[in-house]
Amino acid sequence: MKFKQFIWRIWQQMHPLQIIVLAVLSWFAGFVTLRSIGLWLVSVTQDSVVLTGTTKSFIDLFGYGRYDKLLNSPWMIMLKYLGMTGVALVFFIFFYWLFKQNLLRKQLRQINDAILQDQPMEQESLIPEIVQLEESIEKMRGHQAELIKQEQEAQQAKNDLITNVSHDLRTPLTSILGYLSYIHEDRYRDEVELRHYTELVYGKAQRLHKLIDDLFDYTRLESTEFHIKEDMLDMVELLRQLVAEYERPAAEKEVRIVEMYAVENLKVMGDGMQIMRLFENLFSNALRYGASGKKIDISAKKEAGVAIIEVSNYGAEIPAGDLPQLFDRFYKVDKNRTTTGTGLGLAIAKSIVERHGGHVFATSKKGKTTFTVQLPISEG
Repeated sequence: MKFKQFIWRIWQQMHPLQIIVLAVLSWFAGFVTLRSIGLWLVSVTQDSVVLTGTTKSFIDLFGYGRYDKLLNSPWMIMLKYLGMTGVALVFFIFFYWLFKQNLLRKQLRQINDAILQDQPMEQESLIPEIVQLEESIEKMRGHQAELIKQEQEAQQAKNDLITNVSHDLRTPLTSILGYLSYIHEDRYRDEVELRHYTELVYGKAQRLHKLIDDLFDYTRLESTEFHIKEDMLDMVELLRQLVAEYERPAAEKEVRIVEMYAVENLKVMGDGMQIMRLFENLFSNALRYGASGKKIDISAKKEAGVAIIEVSNYGAEIPAGDLPQLFDRFYKVDKNRTTTGTGLGLAIAKSIVERHGGHVFATSKKGKTTFTVQLPISEG
């Protein structure tokens, strides 16, 4: 098998004319070598008294005719040619090794030139060792390009984060400074107006505090050093608790919360505080943007070992073009940024779900917007 592979490799790497020339050269080198060895042995025999005497005794014992017949017998002739073939094969392998080393150096120079010029190599004419090397280099190139792309994306994300944070911090801070300047310079007309400015400042400060908290939570969830707890959670019980907490703010906006649980025992393994934060964000989002629909649906079911929880609100649809970016940080459907949210709620929700090995997505059609959370069920 190895001999066949060796022959096939030679056939792939060398032109037929090169093989013929190399074979003839090897045969000639073998013939010259054996001829030289033969002449040397004759010389040694003639100079050696012992060998000369042994040869003469053999001829005297069996006769010169038998001695000559032995030297020219088919077996001796076949042995000579086998010896010559073996020596020629050794020379052929040696010459092939020299040829391969020269080809290897040449192709290495070609690869080096291709790397310097950032161009791909054609693998058809390459020897197997160089093909493997070239494939490894191409993989390294691809990996390096991917790392550079990831670095550029991370840098761009960092720049976007700084830009968005600067904008969202500056807006309430500018308002706070403006209202405080009125108060500081006694430019209010009476206590009622002073009270009004104070409440505005307090509201802006609360929004600023909420933005900083959300930003801290988001960066913490994105950090590889942050580890979530693993507690057994009853999702139906958790959703009922959240509904109870949101019934009052929903009632103030005349919104009705409808609960639909297909199962009562829906256990997942996760961090209770983070899962609570996840659905708080989805509930708040539904209440903020779905108040006009006067109803929020909360449903939970189990499918193929996955807990599926849906939070739906009714009202204006989200454009299809906005759905893929909905969970990006600081992304707002309202391009004029008139909404009161921080732009981090859904990004935080996505990070929490992904840290728990789940998936979250949104659909919006026929006046109904649904956020679907899928979490792996724990059988414990």
